[in-house]
Amino acid sequence: MAFTLRDSRYKVEEVIDRWYGEGSSFFKVKADDGNIYLLKYDKRTNGWEWVFYQDPKKMNALPYSSSGMNPLRKAGWEEMEPDNQYLS
Repeated sequence: MAFTLRDSRYKVEEVIDRWYGEGSSFFKVKADDGNIYLLKYDKRTNGWEWVFYQDPKKMNALPYSSSGMNPLRKAGWEEMEPDNQYLS
């Protein structure tokens, strides 16, 4: 499985998470460049859209909030578990 973004091809190494919205499916994937991408598949248009990009190496550079909680933990990113049923 792979996707193309800005004329570069990325192999999907892991599907970290996936969920469904109204008329869309979302996939959080780790690519062979080590980065994490959130991809959206729109069933109505039969098209893909890049939604979000994250460089895990820069995660520790994010500031802590005034509450002292890491903003990623607060958002729930660290608690997501991969769904191995969809990994090949």
